[in-house]
Amino acid sequence: SLLYKGQVDTIPVDIVLWTVGTSSSPIVRSLPLKQNQRGQLTISPTLQVIDHPEIFALGDLADCHDATGQQVPNTAQSAYQQADYTAWNIWASLTERPLLPFRYQHLGEMMTLGTDNATLTGLGWQLDGPAAHLFRRLAYLYRLPTLDHQLKVGFNWIARPLLDLLSGK
Repeated sequence: SLLYKGQVDTIPVDIVLWTVGTSSSPIVRSLPLKQNQRGQLTISPTLQVIDHPEIFALGDLADCHDATGQQVPNTAQSAYQQADYTAWNIWASLTERPLLPFRYQHLGEMMTLGTDNATLTGLGWQLDGPAAHLFRRLAYLYRLPTLDHQLKVGFNWIARPLLDLLSGK
């Protein structure tokens, strides 16, 4: 729902695409840790904060370069991949094993383009239209953390259009 000049408008959507820049949290900016000009923590390829190897950072608050020195984009996709490396590296640091440098793998992009339309690209192929919409939903469903989440969301995706149809929406 949108509130504008005292009026509330509801726009039914499948997903909201937020297309603004990100900035670091004031809390992160206030930390006495090395940061770049945007206030992101400067980290090593093993996702450890520079000058503080006991601290790991990932996602939007980290200025990440992968094992080859390439800048890693600040996207959910890269943060999701960084999470696995961070978990491994914390375990490795506690068990005196070698840490793994982060290796980002761009898997492509998926974007909804309306109620039953989407586009996706990646891994050498492109798909558009209703088939892309279905694949995108299945990809997100697969990424949900538990079977319970997957079942609830999947059921909602099936039930909502049926309920809307029955109610005349």
